[in-house]
Amino acid sequence: MPSAWKPLSRIARSRALTPWGHALDAAGLGHARLRADYTAAAGMAFRRYPLWYMPARFFVPPASQPYLFAVIAFGLHGDNLADVPVNRRHPGPLHAWNEQVRQGLVTGRAEQPFLRAFLHTVVARELSHADVHILMAGQAQQLTYTEYPTEEDYYQYIERINVPLNRLIHPAVLPGVPQPSAAANHANAEAVQRTDDLADLAKDLRSGKLTLPLTDLARFDVTRADLESGRDTPGVRDLLAHACRKARKALAAAEEALAPQSPEYQLLYRPGLIFQHQVMNTVERRGASLTRHPVSLPLHPSPGHLLDGVLRVLHGRLRMAVSTGTQAC
Repeated sequence: MPSAWKPLSRIARSRALTPWGHALDAAGLGHARLRADYTAAAGMAFRRYPLWYMPARFFVPPASQPYLFAVIAFGLHGDNLADVPVNRRHPGPLHAWNEQVRQGLVTGRAEQPFLRAFLHTVVARELSHADVHILMAGQAQQLTYTEYPTEEDYYQYIERINVPLNRLIHPAVLPGVPQPSAAANHANAEAVQRTDDLADLAKDLRSGKLTLPLTDLARFDVTRADLESGRDTPGVRDLLAHACRKARKALAAAEEALAPQSPEYQLLYRPGLIFQHQVMNTVERRGASLTRHPVSLPLHPSPGHLLDGVLRVLHGRLRMAVSTGTQAC
């Protein structure tokens, strides 16, 4: 475990009165080894998504935070094994990992601390084994693709990976609360995926992957070589503007699906959409340079949307705290 994470590891062992120690206590994780396992999972989530990690610590109820990070760490590890440059792909590591998970679901045992935390979460939050297997199968298929021929192929990718991951996250954070409809789940998953793909377009192109459907390239008379070489042409600019419009449409659909839902749903799903809107602000400013430079900090926030979203989440957090009798933070 990296040295930067050692203080949190010591907190987990010492049961010190800290925000993370409080989250572990609130989740009912009193055993020292379990606390260390969940701390390892949180460390993985923090290192991969530091900008997402802190809002999650602020908005998600403490009793749900360890379980959320366990699911995220599980998804991250499989994604790291599947999402490698095309010239370094080999199915062996991912297939070995999937077999470890299958055995762990049967025995409840594993060597990796973060996997032990996930297996404990599967039992404690009654996660669907079927969704675990669907996600692993989707990640295995991810090893085989370098591009999406059509929009339908892109949709199928979302259904195989993002949607089952969402279905695992939901009960980890909101046990006993019904899953959103299949349409709402897909809308949220699509909004996040389209935004992330645009932000990472340059990085993905350099690793041999193209995440824009080939049918869209043909529509604007753009070749894969145009994108890989970073050409700034009218066709490339029109293609990327079209992709941005689709991402904005997906975000609007996710917002519409979320709007009538209860405070619990707002709490889980709105923070991610708030962040994706801010990412899209930067994506749209980049134009053709998206093919040359991935989007990173600083983002270009839209203060009005950001404030409105945060207030909605805080309202949901307070409403949920009042209705369940839990602490608001």
